[in-house]
Amino acid sequence: MAPEFDQMLRRWYIGQLVLILVVTLIQLLLTNQGVAFPGGGMLMIIWLLNALWPAIEDQQQDWRRLRHVNYYVQTVLQFMLLPIMVGNLIDLVIKLTPLDEQGLIAVGMAYLVVGFIPIGYVVTAKIQSLVGRILVLISAIFSGLTGAQITLFVLPVLKVPAAFNMIGETGILGAVGFVLTVAVLMRAWGFHGVSWRFDHQAKTSLVSLIILAGLLFSLWNAFSTGANWATTFTQWDFSLHNATWKMFLSGLEPGIAEEWLYRYAVLTLLLAAFQKRRFQLAWSVGLSGALFGLWHFTNAFVGQSLSATGEQIVFAATLGWFLAVAYLYSGSILVPMAIHAAVDSLSMMASGSQTMAVPGAFEWQTIGLTFVVFGGLTIFFLTGARRKVILQRVDQGLRFI
Repeated sequence: MAPEFDQMLRRWYIGQLVLILVVTLIQLLLTNQGVAFPGGGMLMIIWLLNALWPAIEDQQQDWRRLRHVNYYVQTVLQFMLLPIMVGNLIDLVIKLTPLDEQGLIAVGMAYLVVGFIPIGYVVTAKIQSLVGRILVLISAIFSGLTGAQITLFVLPVLKVPAAFNMIGETGILGAVGFVLTVAVLMRAWGFHGVSWRFDHQAKTSLVSLIILAGLLFSLWNAFSTGANWATTFTQWDFSLHNATWKMFLSGLEPGIAEEWLYRYAVLTLLLAAFQKRRFQLAWSVGLSGALFGLWHFTNAFVGQSLSATGEQIVFAATLGWFLAVAYLYSGSILVPMAIHAAVDSLSMMASGSQTMAVPGAFEWQTIGLTFVVFGGLTIFFLTGARRKVILQRVDQGLRFI
């Protein structure tokens, strides 16, 4: 990073911390006539000192293990709590000024799109472990950012308009913030940026095959009404039972954020980790897809049945492998983003639900077909002349700066 950019982010980080501390102390002082101030204030000051540590250390050798633990602790705390702190600031400004509440909430939502960037650059960038990097990306950073706007509304004193609440629930602004924050973080870790343009060495016919396969699957997954093999490709209902902005944006959010996470950040980290291994591509694509699948187990905690979650894990892992080779071969992250967004948006608007229903025997059979088709396409693109195109791309664009 350029020295000017480095200094700007460090000053931004420190200023943000100090503002959070001041606002929190004032809120504590105003709460119950200051009864909560002594204990709460002391905890905030201790937290501030630990949070400032990554910003002011200069090649320190002392307390190495403690500093590394602090990187993880501060990453988790700040990515989880920043929206609440911003909410406290909005509440304080409302109390002390005549400014419009809805306008302040809108500003707070917009700030949370960029407010995590200095945290990632100053704190999380110091994490060197491959496993540690992947864990914080798929847990605290992803959850904190995609849920930032809805977490902002946790404070019951804020009167949030229905439109704002809908946008927060979809996570679409959080997805944009995730893209920006992780882009800066990956640069800080020493990696090139994501690729947007199609690779000129990739055959147009094979790129078209990828896009066509993704489009046909999106349509079949959303609109096929057949209940057996005799009808699954012949019976269709192209009705959108819940074609709302909420459903569309809820499907667009994973197409952006999850692809940026797994097909760019996680896949790039794995490619670098396995760069000296003979089966670098197979290990990287396989593990990134497996992690993508297993990550969907969290849906079981929001009311989805275990059988539906198990089906989703297998499906997501298989689709993840295909989307990984779609990105690596085509050269453009827009390809897997578009396919993923189409799959989720169309299925949500067609079914009217954001969770999967309990699968029957035939649904498991279709998962088997999906596994065979996408697994076969993955193997196809990881072998022969396609493999050479991907390897050249990895050598030129996806490894260390």
